[in-house]
Amino acid sequence: MKIDKISKSKLYARFGVKEYWLVDPEEKEITLLVLRKRGYRIFGIFEKETSFESPLLKGLTVSLKDVFA
Repeated sequence: MKIDKISKSKLYARFGVKEYWLVDPEEKEITLLVLRKRGYRIFGIFEKETSFESPLLKGLTVSLKDVFA
């Protein structure tokens, strides 16, 4: 997970990836990050049976209940 949070985030930012998700199957949570001028910022941390809508992909709602079923 450390590689995803540090190394990959720098690479993704360099190439303009506007949004990415860190999925932790052990904790059953998703951290959603969005690209800003100075790097990624956490949009939200979603746990277990919650759901969220992607800020980039309007209309895409993700239910963690379905992801971790």
